[in-house]
Amino acid sequence: MKIVVIGGTGLIGSKVVNILRKGDHEVVAASPKSGVNTITGEGLAEALAGAQVVVDVANSPSFEDKPALEFFETSGRNLLASEKTAGVTHHVALSVVGTDRLLGSGPGSLSGYFRAKMAQENLIKASGIPFTIVHATQFFEFVKNIAQSATDGSTIRLSPVLMQPMVSDDVAAAVADVALGEPMNAMVEVAGPDKIRQDELVRQFLTATGDPRKVITDANAGYYGIEVNDESLVPGHNPRLGSVHFAEWLSRTATQKTATEKRSAPASNLSGKAAKAVALLLCGIVLAALSLRDAAADDSPTNKSNVAATAEPKEAKVTPLLSKDLTDLPGKEGLMLIIEYPPGSSDPIHRHNAHGFIYVLEGSIVMQVRGGKEVTLTPGQTFYEGPEDVHVVGRNASETKAAKFVVFFVKDKGAPVLVPAK
Repeated sequence: MKIVVIGGTGLIGSKVVNILRKGDHEVVAASPKSGVNTITGEGLAEALAGAQVVVDVANSPSFEDKPALEFFETSGRNLLASEKTAGVTHHVALSVVGTDRLLGSGPGSLSGYFRAKMAQENLIKASGIPFTIVHATQFFEFVKNIAQSATDGSTIRLSPVLMQPMVSDDVAAAVADVALGEPMNAMVEVAGPDKIRQDELVRQFLTATGDPRKVITDANAGYYGIEVNDESLVPGHNPRLGSVHFAEWLSRTATQKTATEKRSAPASNLSGKAAKAVALLLCGIVLAALSLRDAAADDSPTNKSNVAATAEPKEAKVTPLLSKDLTDLPGKEGLMLIIEYPPGSSDPIHRHNAHGFIYVLEGSIVMQVRGGKEVTLTPGQTFYEGPEDVHVVGRNASETKAAKFVVFFVKDKGAPVLVPAK
C-alpha cells in the first residue's frame, strides 16, 4: 500500500513513517523539505499519485488566530482536492482531545488555534473522502512548553485541571495503526495510561530535571488562557490508551541537562564532554555579566540613563564580546553579545535558530516567545529561548531609562544571529 504522510519529517510524522515502513509499505514522508507543500500545492499531485492513504500530521507554524486558520484551511482544501483527484480512499488526520471544548478566550489564549483545528476537521468531514480523525491528548514532550507558558520569573502558575497526557511514540503508533485500518468516518481518541493534575504534572517534571522554578496552584489559571474544567483535556469513554507511564518517561529524560531542557528547550543530543563545554561557557557568561554590571555601576552616575533617554536613538546597539568555535560540538559556535536598548526601543518579531541565554545588567526588559508568557526582567534575572522559538516581544520596559543585557548564543557556525519572522 502507498501511504503519504504530510508533515512526515516532524516529531510525530517521522515516527509514523518509520513504523509504516517496517510493514513494507511504500511510505512518502512529505513536507516542504521534500518538495511537497500543501499551502502552495507544490509537489502534491506527484506525491499522491497512486496513494491509497494520506496521513496528515502537519501543524501550523503559528499559534496565532489568523495565521493558524489560514494554514489549516488552505492546507486542508489543497490536500483534500488533490486526494480526490488521486483517488485516495482513506484520509487520516491528527487533532487534539477537547478541541471543541477549548474555545474560550483570555490573555494569551490559544482558543483561535483550536478553532482553526475545528475548521480543518469540518473540511475533512465535508470532503466526501472516507476519513478517521485521531484526537490525542497532550504529549509528555510538551510539558516544558506548558511550564514556559505559565512562567513569571521563578514561579509557574498553573491550574490543577485534570489531564491524561501521553508519549509521542504512543501517539505515532496509534496514528499508524489507524492508517492501516478501515476508515471510521468518525473520531477516535487516544490518551496516556494515567490521569494527572496539570500542576502536579509540571511539578514532577521540574523536580526530575532539576529545574528550580516553583509551581503555584491556581484554580483560575486555565490552560493557555482558556477556562477549563476536569472534562476539558481528558478523553471520553473507552479511549485507546498508550503503554508508557509519565513516571517511566521522566526516568528516561531526567539525565538531560537542565540548561537545555528548561523553558521550552528542544531535546539535546550533546555528549557528556560537549555538555561540559557548554556548561563552562555558561559559567563564563554569568561571570562576564557580573563584571560588566559592576563596571557599569562604578563609572556610571545615577542620571546616566536619564541623559541617554534624550540622546540615544531608538535602535538597539549590539556590541560583540566573544566568538568561539565549540570544538566538542562540530559545526557549532558560541557567541556573546552586549545589547543596549535605548528608552522605548523594541525589536521586530524574529528568531535566532540558536540556544540563547540572556542576563540583564541594567534597567528592565520585556521578553516573550510565541506560546509563552510575557515577562519583565530586571538586573540579575535571566531568560532562555530555543532554536524553534519565535521571539514576539523584545523591548525596553522603560520610556525614560536605557536597558542593557548580555546574551550568549550556541548556534550553527556562520549562520545569521537574527532571522525575521512573522
